[in-house]
Amino acid sequence: TTTIGYDLPAAGRVVLNVYSMNGQVVRRLVGEGKAAGYHRVEWDGRDGQGREVASGIYLYRLIIDESNFSMTRRMMLLR
Repeated sequence: TTTIGYDLPAAGRVVLNVYSMNGQVVRRLVGEGKAAGYHRVEWDGRDGQGREVASGIYLYRLIIDESNFSMTRRMMLLR
């Protein structure tokens, strides 16, 4: 598993998805309103259907709707 942390300056709707390198959504980790402050979410290396995904490089994208903020980062999954 890996833990992704993020800090919200104000309450808002947060979307956090994991993507394969070809841009397909592997799994949605967060898709709801969150209070201001620090949050963390764990990804267990599984897709939306609960299947283990292959080792490799994945992207995660954090979107905060109210502030029009988005951030994309790379991560490596090793099995």
